[in-house]
Amino acid sequence: MRDVEKVLQFRNDISPFLVHLTRDIGANSAKSNLKSILKSKTLKYGDTPISDARFRYPLEKLTTKKKRLFFSAVSFTETPLGEIHNLLEIRKRSVDLKPYGLVFLKERLRSKGVSPVFYINNMKGDQNDAVEALCSLIDTHPRVALKVTPFIALFGKLLSPMGGTAQNRKRIDFTWEREWRYASRKPRFKFTRRDLFIGLCPDEDIDEFETEFKTQYKPLRFIDPRRTMKWYAEQLLDAKDQSKLGHSAI
Repeated sequence: MRDVEKVLQFRNDISPFLVHLTRDIGANSAKSNLKSILKSKTLKYGDTPISDARFRYPLEKLTTKKKRLFFSAVSFTETPLGEIHNLLEIRKRSVDLKPYGLVFLKERLRSKGVSPVFYINNMKGDQNDAVEALCSLIDTHPRVALKVTPFIALFGKLLSPMGGTAQNRKRIDFTWEREWRYASRKPRFKFTRRDLFIGLCPDEDIDEFETEFKTQYKPLRFIDPRRTMKWYAEQLLDAKDQSKLGHSAI
């Protein structure tokens, strides 16, 4: 019989990483946003709620701060390194991710409270009451709600917004993103160099990033997620040694 922990080290479909990609926001480019993240070692919640649970709660009852607490989060993806390019340049996406970001060690982020989203099957359009019941925790057990509502995501028919027009003709499915989220009473995610495996940026920017964020303790290497990972074997092996990662499939 085999030890499952050792077997998992060779599962190419299960990544030991969680990835956060940046995007252009207003006048700030994805590149400048990544630099800001690295300097502050902080990921902040966006201004727009991302939890699908927001459609089944009367948001007008909440302050801006509480909307952020119960329906916003920091997003990551469990997509393997060699497949990250498939998250880029997707037609008709409201969030246009760029090839800039950070690759975190999943085990360290799990210990910080980062969790997979709760994917609810709404193919039949019959989950409005279920999500509404979960949202009722905001009024009855707010501390519990904080552990539930930010992580809700749907696939299938859209939820009907409270007091709005039914959206049952529209369908969504983002399960392929393999999303994880961080939600907390403090709407920002603090990380350290020990949490990072490697950085992501276009190949032509690698020297700039590695020079600007060079430290004596664990220099951060960068790779271009749009290229084959074999191109960056040296950087990946270096990062693997620094992080003492047990997985051999990276």
